[in-house]
Amino acid sequence: MKFTFSVLAALVAAAFCAQEASMAKDGTYTATTLGRNGDVTVQVKIANNKIEDVKVLSWSETHPVADLPKAKVPADIVKNQSTNVNNVSGATLTTFAIKAAVQDCLKQAGLNPKDFSKMVPQPQKVTENIEEKTDVIVVGAGGAGLSAAVAAAQRGLNVIVLEKAHFAGGNTSVSGGCFNAADPEGQKPINMTDGQRESIEKLLAEKPQNKLQEDLITQVKQQWADYKKSGSKSLFDTPELHALQSWKAGDYKANLELVYRLTKEAPEIQETLAKMGIIWQKKPTQFVGALWPRSHRASNYKSGVGYIDTYLDLIKAENLPVAFMMSTPAESLITKDDKVIGVKAKGPDGKTYTILASKGVILASGGFGANVKMRNEYDELWDKKLDEKVKTTNMPAITGDGINMALKVGAGVKDMGYIQLLPTTDPATGSTNHKIVESTNIYVNKLGNRFVNEQGRRDVLAKAALAQPDHIFYIIDTEQTLLKDKEGRGPYGILISDLLKQKKAFKADTLEELAKKVGMDPANLKRTVEKWNEFCKTQKGDEFGRMSCEDGNKLPGGPYYASLMTPSVHHTMGGLTIDKDTRVLNKAGKPIPGLFAAGEITGGIHGTNRVGCNAVPDALIYGTIAGREVGK
Repeated sequence: MKFTFSVLAALVAAAFCAQEASMAKDGTYTATTLGRNGDVTVQVKIANNKIEDVKVLSWSETHPVADLPKAKVPADIVKNQSTNVNNVSGATLTTFAIKAAVQDCLKQAGLNPKDFSKMVPQPQKVTENIEEKTDVIVVGAGGAGLSAAVAAAQRGLNVIVLEKAHFAGGNTSVSGGCFNAADPEGQKPINMTDGQRESIEKLLAEKPQNKLQEDLITQVKQQWADYKKSGSKSLFDTPELHALQSWKAGDYKANLELVYRLTKEAPEIQETLAKMGIIWQKKPTQFVGALWPRSHRASNYKSGVGYIDTYLDLIKAENLPVAFMMSTPAESLITKDDKVIGVKAKGPDGKTYTILASKGVILASGGFGANVKMRNEYDELWDKKLDEKVKTTNMPAITGDGINMALKVGAGVKDMGYIQLLPTTDPATGSTNHKIVESTNIYVNKLGNRFVNEQGRRDVLAKAALAQPDHIFYIIDTEQTLLKDKEGRGPYGILISDLLKQKKAFKADTLEELAKKVGMDPANLKRTVEKWNEFCKTQKGDEFGRMSCEDGNKLPGGPYYASLMTPSVHHTMGGLTIDKDTRVLNKAGKPIPGLFAAGEITGGIHGTNRVGCNAVPDALIYGTIAGREVGK
């Protein structure tokens, strides 16, 4: 009886499944799910009870991070007839969104998603040692690494770029992309305020701490005198002023020689980038923590990914001898007779690579913002409280690997305890890509009150934000000055409508309505904005000591927006000790033969606090220098 009953049950189940399968309708289906940044819409073609095709129709996921899953995950689903395919490391939420949308389409077609969920085996690992030879090895394919690779290749050197992630870009690709450079021509439409004039006079009255500061003060005094004599009302700026301001903002802890080389060469590399295809917006602005209206951004790219695409396009257009090894983290430096001669790395298939470089190795693997252990080990500014609860703007791969490799061959380090928190990040993810307003706009806390000079140093802003209820605040903006394109996307390419859906931003026609939406006192917010508008009108007497209110900071009227913000780990100012030619120095201050470094992996350029928008020029300038100097 038991056997007969079991057989009968099996037959009934089989018949039911056959009936269910026969109900499947051939056709094309679409579904939308939530990805990391916003809605992900996927199209699935069903034929003969099989998945014939999968396409991603639209999304706001981050380029280039999500480029691989956009191509690979749909192809894997079709190939394996399963949505249980392997996730793409570093893009898990994007992978999940594609899978979920496909499952929705299967349901629409009358199919059971469980029938398309078989486990797909992991790629088989192999054990093989491979030796390669080249002229130059660059570790890291972010802004510093790509600029170094291009500069070396343009000298006729063969370059191999090792990258831990599955894409080129690093932190540069997810940065805001702002670029500080003195640009008197572009700054002409910006009028000087009394507060800005006063700040220059105070800077020039400082007692010099070394010969270079004395020389820079002398130069700026003459420049300032010439400016005043000219009768100009436009913003005053020079590379020398930029250097003095940056050095002071880092509490005089940086190497002023490195600071000045950055600010002096910034206008030159800005011009070079324009020749490479970057179209700069005509008028610079002042980004959060930038301290002066000299922050440039590209008009033909979203965020810092524009620099990455520009360098990659150049490599292709000029057919430069640069080879990329993606998903291949460097594991150790190879030395011989105290000289660095190569790198050992591990490929995605398990192969071990021994790569020898006849000219030298350039480390450009970034800082350690995503390494919680290192953050708390070195931290001197945040009371060792930068644990896993404190999110980061950094890519997951930015874990200090290059620093640790260099330490093992005797490299010296500088300023490792100085870690920067960016005040204007997403409380849920730590990223900056939900930005839709100028980050120097009015900050208000949950009570509707201002609490800080929004143009101040980033460490000051972060500490002030952490002192607010729940460590959060809002940046207020209006439709007239909102940072959006014709498609309704913000500066990072994310649809503002998606950000409103996710409650990362809020919109209302009036201040009273906006206050109610975010749970603050309407009277407080209205009073705060009225006071703000008065300051913007007079440019004088700000209660928090703000020097100016730029055009993009003004609030002419509704509709109004509020963007939710909190501080997250952003930049590690410390790193390998280098000289002005990017040679890595040992603990005795002597160059390590064959070893160079550029970008956030280095220390000595920013001191205790990096000025906002100095990071990209730092990476590109010193990356270029490293590529020019390696092997000389």
